[in-house]
Amino acid sequence: MRAFTLALCAAAVLSPLTATAAAKASAGSAANADARCLMTMAALASTKDENASHIGQAGVVYFAGRIKAEEPGFDFSTRLKAVTVGLTPQTLQSEAQRCGPRVVETLNQLQAAQRSFGPPPGAAAPPPKP
Repeated sequence: MRAFTLALCAAAVLSPLTATAAAKASAGSAANADARCLMTMAALASTKDENASHIGQAGVVYFAGRIKAEEPGFDFSTRLKAVTVGLTPQTLQSEAQRCGPRVVETLNQLQAAQRSFGPPPGAAAPPPKP
């Protein structure tokens, strides 16, 4: 019975430490996944297609913000170099399919929110539709 009590007490004491470690590991993997998205969006931002370039630019900002929210101490200058090593044309394509829709969805939500506010006070009224 004493061994069981000791084990139970140890589990109670170590449980918050284990949860914290698990949360940090999860945040690290989320930040790493978002770092792959960031680098994919950076590649997309450098394309000649103007629409794709704009989405890529927005995606860079979007994923950089997510990374900093998930892991405030994330060091872009060193960690992004490690991410680029594993990116190939094939992985960039699959990352674009995974990450792109998230950026487009967020941009659409922001545009809908913007439209819901209407014109700013004092703005000229839009011309009537014919």
